[in-house]
Amino acid sequence: MNDFLKYFLRFVVIMAAQLLLFEGLTLGTYLYPMPYILFLLLFPSTYPSWQLMLWGFAFGLGMDTLSAGVMGLHTASFVMLGALRNNLIKLIAVKGDFDDLTVPGFRSFGFARFTLFVLMSVSVHHLVYFNLESFSFFLFWQTFARLLCSLALNVFLILLFKRTFFEHKR
Repeated sequence: MNDFLKYFLRFVVIMAAQLLLFEGLTLGTYLYPMPYILFLLLFPSTYPSWQLMLWGFAFGLGMDTLSAGVMGLHTASFVMLGALRNNLIKLIAVKGDFDDLTVPGFRSFGFARFTLFVLMSVSVHHLVYFNLESFSFFLFWQTFARLLCSLALNVFLILLFKRTFFEHKR
């Protein structure tokens, strides 16, 4: 299958799942499920950052347009993640990880390093998202609690979805 078509289908399916399933899910003040972050994590390790930023911009703009919220939150946080994703991979990768165009995952990085990669990626996204959402230090501890609780939830969801739907059995 053509790579662009594969990425576009993922774009549509993950955005539909986020908007139809997770966007309306109310889990309280401190938990906001955003497993759509997995979309940028499913690109190959050597995918150019500028293309990740374009995909992130398109996805974030779609999320901001179709969801009820502040315009630009998803776009800004997703573009930032797209810009930093390859650098995060370089931080945790060892020399033999880039032999082919592998997608970061449990099989290519191992459980611990992939979990660390997801944790760092979701942290980047959430730092931008929640700081722009509050845009103040007035409720710093509440924003920090929301960031930590949502971070734990989304890392769990992303690891679960990656293992369930995107890791192929040998």
